[in-house]
Amino acid sequence: METKQLVLITGVGKETGIGFEVARQLADMNYRVIITARKQEAADQLANILTAEGRDAVAMALDVTKEDTVEAVANQIKKQYGKLDVIINNATLFPDQYDTVGADLQDIRDVFETNVIGAWSTVKHFTPLLRKSEHPRIVNVSSGSGSFGGEGYNLVNPWRDIVSAYSISKAALNAFTLKAATDLKPDGILVNAATPGLTATHDKFAEFGGRPVGDGAKSIVFAATLPKNGPTGQFFKDGKVVSW
Repeated sequence: METKQLVLITGVGKETGIGFEVARQLADMNYRVIITARKQEAADQLANILTAEGRDAVAMALDVTKEDTVEAVANQIKKQYGKLDVIINNATLFPDQYDTVGADLQDIRDVFETNVIGAWSTVKHFTPLLRKSEHPRIVNVSSGSGSFGGEGYNLVNPWRDIVSAYSISKAALNAFTLKAATDLKPDGILVNAATPGLTATHDKFAEFGGRPVGDGAKSIVFAATLPKNGPTGQFFKDGKVVSW
């Protein structure tokens, strides 16, 4: 069985993204990171960057919207490593802002399929591997835009006065976090959500004051590295509990 702490991160699609920076920071903490993206070549490219820098990274193709591929990756990890220590549900669709009446409901379904059902699928299929870990953690990458309170933009104080499909999906992800935390508490699996805040993963976010990706990633790393018997069912930003 693998002795090194093993973390799988979904939706690592680009070098400037949150998922890649989380992978880099955890690798610097001596984790073996499994970089996953929908396409194997994308995962390979990003994992190769980390390994070239001397970090321990593995690439796997994973589309969280396809349950058979999630199950196949779980079986692959079981055969190769025998366990999994951390799941970081980072895969996210960030669509255009949809009008309630004018929206194409298939677009809305696609958002929920990735942002909510995708996270549920990984928890369903990877939990047997987490049960083999001494320090099992699940981190759902959420957003303050999906909360009902707290500082900054949220559901009652939406960014640019628009409650987006993205925000609604993140509210659902927060609810799922509480559900999973309750169900998996007897197994000692800590399940938390974390928000990176408005982060400059795209130029337009930088224009609106998004902070450096490295700063946003720290919230997720904090939740992934909580001590044994640490908090579960919480929502974190910058190492502090924030309002749902």
